Amino acid sequence: MKQKVVIRLSLNGNDQKCRTKAFKIAVSQSGVESAAITGDGKNQLEVVGEVDAVTLTSLLRKNLGQADLVSVGPAGGGPAAAAPAVAAAAMVQSQPGSYYYAYPSYQYPVYQVTDSYGESNCSIM
Repeated sequence: MKQKVVIRLSLNGNDQKCRTKAFKIAVSQSGVESAAITGDGKNQLEVVGEVDAVTLTSLLRKNLGQADLVSVGPAGGGPAAAAPAVAAAAMVQSQPGSYYYAYPSYQYPVYQVTDSYGESNCSIM
């Protein structure tokens, strides 16, 4: 089933390099028939075809930083497309670029230190 996926990208102004990278990632997925940059700020990627929207969004998020899945719906072309075709609209918030790593706490052995200078067990001295 052909579907239309709209993904909002976080592009810095007129960044042609990020747009090109987004296109390359989108068309590298199997089942993609077309891809276009749309939206008011030219910051939405519209992909048509039999594509997994979650996988595509995850790849874009991994390579570009931030990508939000705006809508997934059937592709236009018939009378069913005349109605607003939004099968599932989800606003997925991506995590910020900082990560927290938890290091395991180790139990160090405790040694008792005694003063052995007062007691001499040496037979030579």
